[in-house]
Amino acid sequence: MTEERIEFCYHYTLGPEWQQQIVAGIGATLKDNKILTMPGNIADGGSIFLEVNPGLSVLLLDMTFKVPVAITRIPTDHNYYMVYFDIGDEITTHIIGNTVHKAGYHAKLGMGFMDCSMQGVIMPPIGKRSYSLRLLIQKGYLKELAASTRDLETNNLLFDESKNTLLFYSHIDSRSKILLSQLKENDFTSPSFELKLKSTASYLLGYLMERASRFEPIINKLSNQDIERIFLTSEYLMENLLSEFPGLQKMADMAEMSVSKYKILFKKILKDSPNQFFLNEKLLLAQQLLSSGNFSSVQEVAYELGYSSPNYFTKVYKNMFQVLPGDILEKQNSKP
Repeated sequence: MTEERIEFCYHYTLGPEWQQQIVAGIGATLKDNKILTMPGNIADGGSIFLEVNPGLSVLLLDMTFKVPVAITRIPTDHNYYMVYFDIGDEITTHIIGNTVHKAGYHAKLGMGFMDCSMQGVIMPPIGKRSYSLRLLIQKGYLKELAASTRDLETNNLLFDESKNTLLFYSHIDSRSKILLSQLKENDFTSPSFELKLKSTASYLLGYLMERASRFEPIINKLSNQDIERIFLTSEYLMENLLSEFPGLQKMADMAEMSVSKYKILFKKILKDSPNQFFLNEKLLLAQQLLSSGNFSSVQEVAYELGYSSPNYFTKVYKNMFQVLPGDILEKQNSKP
């Protein structure tokens, strides 16, 4: 018999008061308005919440769930954006609107940026360590920080919610992943952890601002339907990496958009054109296959990925990673 899923709802605030919802909803305990411990019948571990400065708060969750749960963050009118970084030991399911996303070490897109007004549901795995960090950034504070990277007119348009929706999903960049991995080795209940967490949050925000400054400013107001359709097509691309790129017309038809609208909205949310996104994901998969020990040659990997020319595969791989695929190939049966 399938165990019944525990469901509860909450909403964030920039201050610590939101945690009382978890205490009241599932019987968690809260120490010093910072460290929340989950009830033992639901999960081991808990979370720590800190106000880093007047415009930035950070939440770190480190839990291993024993039963199925669905945790719903409900839309609010609180004035903040949320950034999440997920490096759990197994895939966590995130549902934004009606669209399912996967995050964790074994998933594709482990970082997301969104407005607090968007509803989200998290369904963590059972028996595997869930580990994620959330930055809650006051909207005015983020706009002020971004002003140094854009001209005033563009910056004002980016943060004008009547004209633009700030939302994107991506991979966790290498510098942020290193910081998060270092943090993951520490016990969040230790006395020195608060200082480490505040420092990490500040660095992560700095890296985010630096990264976002390189994004092309695409001003567009998104509907929930548009967001869901773009995510539907991105999931389709990631599930069909062993094939050729299906073509813009097919992807636009799947999203029920014109090709021009589809290209603009895809790049706004995923920060790459559909074709480049597909190529990047295919080559990241290639990196995994080359080091898996399941193939005897680069040629085999190229054919597995749908490349008819191994020489072309070698060229595009080197363009992306600056190394030849043969340099990282772990040949089949070469492991002791």
